[in-house]
Amino acid sequence: MVLEIILGICVLALSYLFYRQDRVIKGQVDYIEKIENKMLDNHKKISNAFNAMKVADGKGGFESDDEVGQVFNQLKTIIQELQKELKGE
Repeated sequence: MVLEIILGICVLALSYLFYRQDRVIKGQVDYIEKIENKMLDNHKKISNAFNAMKVADGKGGFESDDEVGQVFNQLKTIIQELQKELKGE
């Protein structure tokens, strides 16, 4: 009788611990997915902005300029780094 009570208490305690751990893991997965979606969204925004800049600079005059060209090169570098991160490299 005593053994059954102890086993029952252990089962209840373990069930509660598993339930609590499951909730923690689900919260972490949701947080990771939120961060991943934000990163993908930022990548799309940066790529769209870069493409819009390329369209606006159809002749390449701004890209070859010293100060503005530096911004183009920095955007290229940022996009390449984001692509590497998204591909898991």
